[in-house]
Amino acid sequence: MSALTKFCSLRRAFPVAAGLALLALPSTSLAQTALRADLIEAKTIKLDGVPKEWTALSSLGVAVKGKPQKPDLEAKAGIAYDNTSLFIAADVTDDTYKPGLDHVTLVLGFPGGTSYEVDLYPGDPGKTAATAKLGGKEITGAKVIEATKAGGYSIEASIPWSAFAMASSVRVGLRAGLFVHDADGAAIDMVAGSAASTAYTSLPQLSTETEQALADGLIKEKGLKGAPKYNLLGDVAGDSMKERVLVYERYLIVLGSNFRKGSEYYFSDMGIDANSGMVPSCELKDVTGDGQQEIVIRKRFGTAAKYREALQVLWFGKADVPNSILMHEVGIVTPDGSIENTVTTSADGSKTAFKFEPGTAKSFHAGNYKELTEGGYDPALLPWGTIKSQTYKYDGSKFTKSFEEKQEATPAPASTNASAGTTATPVTAPPKPSAAELLDQVYALYKKDRTASGKAKFDMAIDVGADKQTERVLLHDKDIVVFGKGFKGGTGYSYLTLQQFSSGNDITDVTARDVTGDGKAEIIVRGVIHSNAPKEAGGGTVDREVMLIFQVQGDALKRIFAAEVGRGISSNKVAGVVAFTSNSIELGPGKFTGWTEKTYPFNQDISAVGGYEPLIIPWSGAKSVKYKWNGTAFAK
Repeated sequence: MSALTKFCSLRRAFPVAAGLALLALPSTSLAQTALRADLIEAKTIKLDGVPKEWTALSSLGVAVKGKPQKPDLEAKAGIAYDNTSLFIAADVTDDTYKPGLDHVTLVLGFPGGTSYEVDLYPGDPGKTAATAKLGGKEITGAKVIEATKAGGYSIEASIPWSAFAMASSVRVGLRAGLFVHDADGAAIDMVAGSAASTAYTSLPQLSTETEQALADGLIKEKGLKGAPKYNLLGDVAGDSMKERVLVYERYLIVLGSNFRKGSEYYFSDMGIDANSGMVPSCELKDVTGDGQQEIVIRKRFGTAAKYREALQVLWFGKADVPNSILMHEVGIVTPDGSIENTVTTSADGSKTAFKFEPGTAKSFHAGNYKELTEGGYDPALLPWGTIKSQTYKYDGSKFTKSFEEKQEATPAPASTNASAGTTATPVTAPPKPSAAELLDQVYALYKKDRTASGKAKFDMAIDVGADKQTERVLLHDKDIVVFGKGFKGGTGYSYLTLQQFSSGNDITDVTARDVTGDGKAEIIVRGVIHSNAPKEAGGGTVDREVMLIFQVQGDALKRIFAAEVGRGISSNKVAGVVAFTSNSIELGPGKFTGWTEKTYPFNQDISAVGGYEPLIIPWSGAKSVKYKWNGTAFAK
């Protein structure tokens, strides 16, 4: 799963003018304004009623009641927020100021259809104080300050998030509208706003910092159009707040108000297009019993006419990148036939157990089924095979097979080609392909299955498998591919997609050597992960050089080590040192270019970040760290 992250900058300024409508918006008039709310530091706001700190406010240009126009009524307003409060500012042109009647309204809508109306009443200077009311009652902890001026007034307010019951669990996927009410006489006769009405369905989206980052980053960079295929809401990060989980074309995206400090989002390139039907389902469900939800997703690899379908469970735990804790093939579709496994779930205490059964087959049977067996994860069950069911239960870190029920294998049907009373003419079988021809066929099959073309970027022959023969190890785009004479009987291949990298061009080297001391070589990958640098680092792009080590275990490739070994922004670079010794890997401080101890904008990490052992900074005082192979993993 990719660890590639887009960082959005903490603007720490104030709302900009009407911006891009993000993701799926309610149907609104073109005159309506999609509001943006920036994440700020509260100390940057001086609540004095004069919004001079706000760099831009959005025009409230929709006539909701009457015909608002200068000098009778014209207004601009905006929204910002921090972890504790919402901030509202408005600058109002009003030729007749009526304290107690003239006011500004914020309508805040939460996913599901609940909305709250907050009325901000400017005071009558020297007589009455400004107030904030919700449902006619003053809001505890709210602050409202007005400043009158010739031909109008301005107002600033802070409203605690605690005023909105639903804000205790969700602060993304919001909608909002700002409205200014004007009375020239004894009653309100004009209303201007950012939406046509205060109804929930009329409100456009309120784009928070992380949602703005998504629109300005991934959506813009990749040219993503339309609404996401899946737009889900649930607590997947375990922080009591709900996150948005989006499947947008080929990207899985997670963002939230607390997730990655509310200013970053996670995404991974799944390598398949949801808009083409290759993600038939995606849901959020607590299947581990830990109180937070997991992403349960079905993926189809291949084409619409020929694909393999797998069920996957992704779990964040306390990390900011997900781990795959269950993956099982559940379907095979080809032009010649198909197999569809049955998947059922049942309670296992507070956890969920998954049961996989062979299900049904169309056109395929034991006599004509020649498809290769999936080796990267557990393969689909065959209706004529010896396995009747498999049950997987959560063991605290992943789902493992807890029970397997056997059945009698179904033999291939008898041949019916020869007519009764006649003797079929024997057919001479063609010669079997040579080992070289067979490997060429396996390689061609991989290319066909994965729609790969051209030559591999890296190609080597080395002993990485359980047998004593050499295997062929290739890198095609982002796929590591393994096959050989003794691997999967010489008729199959295994592959692993390096989704950590945004493109195959970011993979700079693939080599192999025995780093565990078991006599077999491990596959060593080096590459660069790009991300937007936070504002505190001066902006630009952070290039993180990483090293990953994979071991062939059975028919699958498993990652056994990962570390960050370099980092750079533009011409400033820090490079670590990697040394391989007997059964161990040693990471140490290396050299730096451009940066100095005083100008380096990052801290020395003391533990793994996002699954990568930390880069050791030359001036941090940290010593070299040795990781020893213990039979299952490299440990300090």
